[in-house]
Amino acid sequence: MTTKTQKTVWLIVMILMVAVVIAPIFVMFKYSISDRSSVVTGGQVIPLWPYNPTLEQFESLLAMDSFLAATISSLQVALLSVAISLVIGTPAAFALVRYRFPGVMVLATLLISIRLFPNIVAVVPVAEVFLKLNLVNSVIGVAMAHSLLSIPYVVFIAMGVFETIPKDLEEQAQILGASKFYSFTRIILPVALPGLAAGAIYVFLLSWDEFIFSYFLLAFGDLSTLPVLLKKILSWTPQHNLLAAISVMLSIPVIIFTFVVQKYMQAGATAGAVK
Repeated sequence: MTTKTQKTVWLIVMILMVAVVIAPIFVMFKYSISDRSSVVTGGQVIPLWPYNPTLEQFESLLAMDSFLAATISSLQVALLSVAISLVIGTPAAFALVRYRFPGVMVLATLLISIRLFPNIVAVVPVAEVFLKLNLVNSVIGVAMAHSLLSIPYVVFIAMGVFETIPKDLEEQAQILGASKFYSFTRIILPVALPGLAAGAIYVFLLSWDEFIFSYFLLAFGDLSTLPVLLKKILSWTPQHNLLAAISVMLSIPVIIFTFVVQKYMQAGATAGAVK
């Protein structure tokens, strides 16, 4: 196979891969701005682009008090989950990497292996404990439950990050008089920010999409997250264009959060060393 043929094959493969990624996004966006005649065609071929594009579905969603309340609740839960998971998982990962005590690998393996079990296995005992602690039907309760799911991932990601950071950075800082806490917060964390930012994005996505724990913990109150509200909406079989509009609205906060956090992922790997 000649070099020109190889380039052509790779170009075709890349185009197909991009098409596979872009096609669902295009279909979702197309349906979200479609009018009824573009969705219900009476057996005719559905048009590639809506006959009369409209923002009616988005206006309907924004006019729903329940949708706005669920959006705010989901944002609060997701951001709290990110904060709790990073505050607990980051120091835990650092301790597991830097302080080699007996059984450290067993402890790390057990912590990470928790996520091998499906959420439905843990939701009933967690809901029972949270009920006794009066943490059901509350944002903080759902955020804590989501943190139980995400902390093992944060520990796993952060351990990989800290293992790549030379221990010499801490030792040199401590020789110059810095405390362990100072060297961790001002030297190590800035270097680890790109990896921790990736972990934050993952936790946000996990919390934003989580349904099982949210459903059980919010079953007996007025509070709702977007996945729980979506389940209620699906119970009355809405049209495709409304579902597509909901999908677009669900995607927007994730995209914004990713762009906001991305600047930390682009930070220099020696940011802490410069200090």
